[in-house]
Formats: sequence, structure tokens, C-alpha cells
Amino acid sequence: MKPRHAIAASAAALLLCAGAARAQHDDAYLAGYATAVIERDLGLTVVRLDVHDGVAHVVVKNLGEQPEDRITGALTRIEGIERVEVTELEAGAAAAEPAPSVPPAQNAAPAEEPGGFELLPRVELFGPLLADPRQPHFSASYNWYLHDPELGHVGNATFGETFPLLGGALGDGRWELGFLGGVFSIFDLDAPSYDLLNTDFWAGPTLSARRGGLSTTLRLFHQSSHLGDEFLLRHSGVNRLNLSYEGVDWLVSADPWPWLRLYGGGGVLIHTEPHLQRLSAQGGVELKSPIAFIRNAVRPIAAFDYASREENHWREELSGAAGIQLENPALSKMRVQILATYYKGNSRNGQFFLDRIESLGVGVHFHF
Repeated sequence: MKPRHAIAASAAALLLCAGAARAQHDDAYLAGYATAVIERDLGLTVVRLDVHDGVAHVVVKNLGEQPEDRITGALTRIEGIERVEVTELEAGAAAAEPAPSVPPAQNAAPAEEPGGFELLPRVELFGPLLADPRQPHFSASYNWYLHDPELGHVGNATFGETFPLLGGALGDGRWELGFLGGVFSIFDLDAPSYDLLNTDFWAGPTLSARRGGLSTTLRLFHQSSHLGDEFLLRHSGVNRLNLSYEGVDWLVSADPWPWLRLYGGGGVLIHTEPHLQRLSAQGGVELKSPIAFIRNAVRPIAAFDYASREENHWREELSGAAGIQLENPALSKMRVQILATYYKGNSRNGQFFLDRIESLGVGVHFHF
């Protein structure tokens, strides 16, 4: 063989190898992405997922009442997946060893402990409420109070999360025990030192369950509320409340389509100081674009939350949010949301719960 022919053959072989490696990498990426979509958005447990030549082969643990076409619809929106084949793993059956196309951290279902318990589940069964001002998460936002005699520009900072700790199978669905913790603070941005006005602390256990597109959570929580030092110095004659209470609430959520979520429920305060009326109700809707833009990383979202409390004579508390969500489910379940918000109702900040406010805001929100 002449040297130039040998060089050409070698180059062709290298290109073929590179193309094969590239295809394998793309298939692995798509498999990881598809696994995250099924587990996060549909609440199903993926036993095995392989992608080859645009065809996704999916094995799930329990479909429950989740139709196969929801999986097909969710995955065929991913660029690079043209067809989906879904198989349900029968109870007691062993899954075939998956091909090593996806790193275990991306594609493997969390290992269950003996007895069917799963320690530190990857996915929270009851997703966070995007427009609820009292959803524990990490965020920073600016709010403009409308028609308020004292406050104009207010900063909000929240720290917290709901952490799944233990889970397992529950018939055709799953159950999960978790813990929520949150800190909610507001600051007067018109004051020279951005005075701290109020901080609320939230903590308590949660019990959640999911079957197909239905999920529910029961939350037992404690809240205590504290005025900021700068606020007390500015208002020396203020009558501070030693406000704290324990309560329980129950919420049910339905996802009839991947782009729509509806939820509702109510709660009762178990112990309060000072005495407060005990009942509350809540409901809402969330919309999520079925299409993500810019390399499948930017997704438009919108949400609306309605709440009402006996203590405030059942007057409405309206909260809305709209913006974009930044995501990369193939690598992480973390989501970053940039949202414009609107709120009208009694203040959700403990010491000011009797004040009626209306505000516009913009902020960045992190969900892990």
C-alpha cells in the first residue's frame, strides 16, 4: 500500500472511531436526560433506559395509572429521540443488566435498602409550589410595595428546602418521609442600612406520596416570627407580638398533562401564641412549557396561588409568578428560576400578618 493510501485509510478509520464515540456520548447524554425527565416530571422510577439510533428503550418499575403516551410525549420532545418503547417491570421480576451507556449517577434508580426502604431518595415526590410565598427554598428578590404608607422598596431573602429522607414502594406508587426548613426575611431597602424588618423560621416533618400523576403531602410545621433590631430601634413604641404556632396542612396535586399542574388543600393550627383563628385553605395552578429553548436549557413557566385564612376573615391572598426556568436534568435536578411576581393580600411575614399589602417583584429562585 502506498504511503498516501495508508494515511487516507488511517484518517478514515480515525473519523469512523470518532463518529462512533460521538454517537455513544450523545446516546448517553440523551439517556440521562430522558431518565431525569421521567423521574422528575412524571414521578416514575426508571429501572433501565437506553437510547440507540434515536430510539429510547424504557423500563419503568410501575406505571400505575400513568399512560404510556405521557412518557412517549415527554421523551419525543427531546431533540434526538424519535421513537419510544415503554416496558413495565412486573412485580417480582428482575430487570436485565442495563448497557453501560449512561453513568450510574445519571441513569440508575436509587438503591433500596433491605425491606424496601430507600435512603435519601433523589426526587422529591411532591414538587415545590412555585407561586407560594411560604415555599421553603433559596431565593433573593426585590419587591415594590404599592400604596403602602411606610414601605416602598423591600428586599426578600429566603433560605431553606424540603429534603426527602426515606422512601419506598406503596402499592403502585411510592411514599416518602422528609423534613422542611426555611428562613424568610424582609429588609427595608429605603433605609440607609437596609434595615431588617422581620424574620420567620419554619421547620417540621413531611409525609408525601405519589402514584402516576397524583401526589400529596402532609406537613407538620412550627413557625416563629421575630422583628428586626433596626425596626425596633426605629419604632421604640411598637407593640411586638411573641408570635409562634404549630400547624398541619394537607395538599393534593394533579398533573393531568406534563405542562399543567393543579393543587389544593387546607390546614389547621394546632397551637398558637397569641390566640389565632385556626383554619386555612389553599389552591393553585402551574404551567410549564412543554418545549425548552436554547439547547433545552430554558423553559418558560407561570404559576398562580390562592390562599385564605380564617384569622383574616377569609380574605383572599393572591400570588402570581411568571418567567423562565434554567435546567439541565441530564446532569442535575437543580432548577434556577428568574421570575416576575405579584402579590395582593395580608402580609405573609409573621409580625405584619394583619397588614394588607400589594406588591410587584422580581427575583431569582433556586430549587435543589
